[in-house]
Amino acid sequence: MIRLLVLAIFLLLGGLLLGRFFVPFPPVENSLRALLWEERTLDLMAQVALVFSGVLGVLALLRYGK
Repeated sequence: MIRLLVLAIFLLLGGLLLGRFFVPFPPVENSLRALLWEERTLDLMAQVALVFSGVLGVLALLRYGK
């Protein structure tokens, strides 16, 4: 049973390593770097969410209790 498990692991790892040679790399335009540094929509939405949550946090701290 252990031999079968070890064989399956080696076959899976070998397939993953061989697959990296046959699959072309994605173009630069579709990469994460282009998404974060050229398309500023995601960055702007994250900044708005952080500022909004900061304002809500400050309002919660300054709220008077009964």
